[in-house]
Amino acid sequence: MASITRRAARECALKALYSFGFHTEADPTMHFALVCAEGEIPTNDFAATLFCGTVEHLSEIDEKIKEHAKGWALERISRMSLSILRLCAYELMYTNVPKPVALNEAVELAKAYDTDEAPGFINGILNSVSKSLGETSK
Repeated sequence: MASITRRAARECALKALYSFGFHTEADPTMHFALVCAEGEIPTNDFAATLFCGTVEHLSEIDEKIKEHAKGWALERISRMSLSILRLCAYELMYTNVPKPVALNEAVELAKAYDTDEAPGFINGILNSVSKSLGETSK
């Protein structure tokens, strides 16, 4: 596995999650390896853990997003925004990554890979998710 930054690992996991949205019947571990190899995307264990953990807990993550995406059905959210929401919600719900770090990384991913409106939309939902988990985010 490559030596890459945590941000690059999140980008790798995001790309695999986005692709997985079109191939949900695929084996997650094999899908992740295939996406990274075919896209020549540098990866590491952190990226693999983010992707596989998100896929493993997808139903719980989607329920939490639905709970906080007031007025938005998941089907109405763009696939990229939904992938970013899922990735960050996984970090908020299942890892010890500091909540402000996870939120900031999600906004940065949205700025790089989504529309101009996406960072604010994503930040609003994820702040609500974060607060519901018992810790205030900044």
